[in-house]
Amino acid sequence: MAELARALSNPGIERFRAYLAELRAGAAAPPPEALLTDPRYSTELSAEVRVERKLFASRWGAGEYLWNRLQPLPQEEIEANRGLWAWLSLYYFDQVCPHRPDGSRKPGQDYRHVPDFSFRTRYRHLLYGPYAVYRRHRGYAILVLSGPLHREQRIYREITSRIDLIASRGVLEALNALYLDRSGGIPKRGAQAAIPRPGTVLRFVRVLQQLDVTYDVYGMSGDEILELLPPEFDEWRGTGGSPLLDAVAPRPAIGSERG
Repeated sequence: MAELARALSNPGIERFRAYLAELRAGAAAPPPEALLTDPRYSTELSAEVRVERKLFASRWGAGEYLWNRLQPLPQEEIEANRGLWAWLSLYYFDQVCPHRPDGSRKPGQDYRHVPDFSFRTRYRHLLYGPYAVYRRHRGYAILVLSGPLHREQRIYREITSRIDLIASRGVLEALNALYLDRSGGIPKRGAQAAIPRPGTVLRFVRVLQQLDVTYDVYGMSGDEILELLPPEFDEWRGTGGSPLLDAVAPRPAIGSERG
């Protein structure tokens, strides 16, 4: 059943933060869902937005869903709205902070649930991050936004932690061509190795930073970036195009996005 979305007020956010601290201290209390509708702790939005407690197959799916559901709101009410994103995090808490096998929950840092909109952490919020990346890149973001909602892929951290990378459509096109397993919409095995082995994602980021000294790589298309890459990336190259991207999300014309 769809329910009206709201925004946590400052007292609501502080209650939510207190709950997160209790979890980190080992408590096993259920999420304080009364905050979601109690007018002392949450407020109405300027337009009717309805959301459902659906299960998201991936972070990309969550980004797409929230982008569609938040359409009635003006963009300025979505961006930098801590209360809205904290409310959504509490609403979907079982997905952004699921139970572990021993029954406990590990929420991590507060900014994963109550957004901090500084660049260093803005994409670390487990719902705002997928929403913002999806809003900017739509189907091109399917690799970067792969994986379950509560777990960031290494490729996501590497790309969203650098403003030039996450702003570049060509970078995402090149990443998809190199590392997307098109049979499942997930990273190819070994692409996200923690050690910067030849041709892996970590090497891709480092090589782009080196190329940026000479070329305007962040203004290039994906094909143009691929042509500049050294031979160490040859074994990762795809066959060109992306049937999966076309199947799950028709490519919008660049510049056609809202916001």
